[in-house]
Amino acid sequence: MNAPLQALNEMQRLTSPFPESVTVKDWKASGRKVIGWVNPYVPEEIVHAAGMLPFQVTGNNEPVQMQGAEAYIYSNTCSYIRTCWQLQLDGKYGFLDGLVSCSFCDQDKRLYSVWEYYKKLPYMDILYAPRKRDEEAVELFLGDIEDFRDRLSQYRLSRIPDRDIANSIRVYNRGRELMHQLYELRQRDRPPVTGAEALEVSKAAARLPRERFNELMEQLLDELQRTGREIKKARRLMVIGNDLHNANQVAALETLDAVVVVDEMNCGIRYAWGQVDTDLPPMEALARYYVLGRPVDMHNWNSDGRLEFIGEMAEQYKVDGIVSEIVRFCTYNGWDKFDLKKQMGERGVPILEIDLEYGHPAGAQVKIRAEAFMEMLESRAS
Repeated sequence: MNAPLQALNEMQRLTSPFPESVTVKDWKASGRKVIGWVNPYVPEEIVHAAGMLPFQVTGNNEPVQMQGAEAYIYSNTCSYIRTCWQLQLDGKYGFLDGLVSCSFCDQDKRLYSVWEYYKKLPYMDILYAPRKRDEEAVELFLGDIEDFRDRLSQYRLSRIPDRDIANSIRVYNRGRELMHQLYELRQRDRPPVTGAEALEVSKAAARLPRERFNELMEQLLDELQRTGREIKKARRLMVIGNDLHNANQVAALETLDAVVVVDEMNCGIRYAWGQVDTDLPPMEALARYYVLGRPVDMHNWNSDGRLEFIGEMAEQYKVDGIVSEIVRFCTYNGWDKFDLKKQMGERGVPILEIDLEYGHPAGAQVKIRAEAFMEMLESRAS
């Protein structure tokens, strides 16, 4: 039996209760501001350079009843969006001083619109997320984030200088480097952490001041090295699809003599991927990183690169099977289902497709399907 990880426990303590944690309360008590961000095209480095705390707006490990949200947002809107709005209606995000979103999809824009109309914060902003990955997209995004810097500078009443953005880039690069080291450790035959534990690490990165998170990540990696911790499970899984923030959903898969060794989520491996080029002017470097520096995701055109990335990670991490989870009414992931199944079939990697409500525990039907999937993987191995 592996002992609990002290550094991870401290991350969870500092980010509890969710969302207005002890860290958020201390931050606000010192007179500093908290800016919520909704999707991964928002450059946290600019918010950090402004002396504010970037805080990802999400759900967590407890399911949220969304009846109130459905009075404002259609019930066939993805449950991630409805969950975030319900938490705001319930007063859970009352500590935010601002919200920054992106035109990631129509449903992201809908969340921003209702938030601005019904619960407007002192600072509200929305960026454009390019669909293509080319030089024109970089130039377009650079202009957009320069405007974002101007607006945020006006809000804080002083210009955010390049030197502060460059420093924030170094801080966030260090965090990505440390998280990527944890992903590299998960390639081992017996990884040192479960998929649920790794997800808790990624969530902490988006909720803590990055300097404090980096300190705890260094402690966590040192702790794993010293203890020789190993997770002994028969099957290795990869989770792909929509972001999950309820670690219990991952833990449920890991009760079936399996361990999740890698993922393809924006809140997971993409959040830990790559480095912002410190040799370029800082704003150009950010534009290049956010447009070109991370693996292709489901919103990029075309998304064939996403399927290739999934296949490469499945091979690199020696996975026995892939669990493709799609939050209901997410059309982007749905479009890729046919090609994904075809390409993974050609690679000999089985896929279990699951439709979920964001943040809600898997029901009995999903559990039965997961158990059958594990039995199939066992029969393939024998």
